[in-house]
Formats: sequence, structure tokens, C-alpha cells
Amino acid sequence: MIKKGFLTLMVLLSVLGLCACSAKVNGNKGKNSSAANDEAITEGIASSVSDLNGTALNVSLEEKRIIQDQSFNVELGDWGNVKFISYEPDHSIDFEDVSFFLAKEDMVIYSFPYYYENNSTENYAGIFDSVAAVGFYDVNNDNIKDVIVIINYVTGAGPQGMTPRPRARIFLADNQKFNQKFNLATDLIDDITNNIEEKDLTIAAICEYLKSK
Repeated sequence: MIKKGFLTLMVLLSVLGLCACSAKVNGNKGKNSSAANDEAITEGIASSVSDLNGTALNVSLEEKRIIQDQSFNVELGDWGNVKFISYEPDHSIDFEDVSFFLAKEDMVIYSFPYYYENNSTENYAGIFDSVAAVGFYDVNNDNIKDVIVIINYVTGAGPQGMTPRPRARIFLADNQKFNQKFNLATDLIDDITNNIEEKDLTIAAICEYLKSK
């Protein structure tokens, strides 16, 4: 009887031991699963952060409005290899001016600042005619390429009203960390307008003139 009781006790202890081991294994399995879920969540957050910090802008360009002969692949400092895009106005909007963008991997990553208020030439230069030239040179000696553009406008006034008149546009690169941009160099633009005759206005002439500044 005592022997039978002893055997029964041994069986009970064995069963309890197995249950404890099973619980421990399942507990570890649950913990590993939780860690895997945490890793998956972390990856999801990293992906979201990457998307939020991406440089693509919510801008869609019409292919027909891209001025192909004045759009160029170029390396611009920390921007890397990009495409500079000259983008003609929407002709259904009176007095809209030309726009400029940088694109990378078929996405617009930067929109250059407008020269005229609301990008309208109505009270300023006349009507956009064409982009005459684009150049990428360091004009302020900071070892970073800037952007020079010559744009033709027609005023429609006087005997020469339909003759295109060139205007310079200069964008100075400002490669601040986390805030890369181009600043409109209005002082330089005014200086060039006042000191270089329209007939002599070329990218080379602008670069030569600015060497002394």
C-alpha cells in the first residue's frame, strides 16, 4: 500500500514537472514572438520616418511644358546628380512666368524661388518669351555651383515691343545641413541689369562681371 502510494506520488510529481517545463518553453516562445513583433514595428517606424523625411515634393510637371533644350543633367553640390528643369508657363494663365525645378529619379525635389510676386510678370517685365541660356557656375566663390539663367521677355510696347529683351536670374546655392536651398540674388540681378547692356548679356559676360564682386 505504501509502495503504491509512493508510485502515485512519483507520477504526480512527473506530471507537474512536465507542465512546468511546458509553461517555461511557451513563455520563452511568446517572448521571442514579442521581440520579433517589436522589430517589425521598429522597421515600420523607420520606413515611415524615411518617407516623411524624403525630398520628393508633391509637384507634378506636364511633359509638354518642360523646355527640353534648357533642361540639363548636372551635379550640384550636396544635391548630387540632378536634372535642372526649365518649365514654361501655363499659357491659360495671363502673365505667368517661367518656373525652375530640380528633379531626381523622376521626382521633383526642389522648386526654385519666384522672382516676381505670385510668379506673375503683369506689373514687371512683360510677357515670358523664352529661356535663352542656363549656366552652372560658382559666382560667389564659396566652391558651390550656383545657377544663372537668362530669360527673354516681350513688353508689347513701342516699335520694339515684340523684340525679346533679356533679363538675368541668379540663384545662389545655400547648402545648409538639412536645409539645402537656392536664394534669389536680387542685389546681383539688379547690379547686372544696371551695368551690362542687354545686347551683351550672356552667361560668360555675367560670370566675368561678377569676378570683380
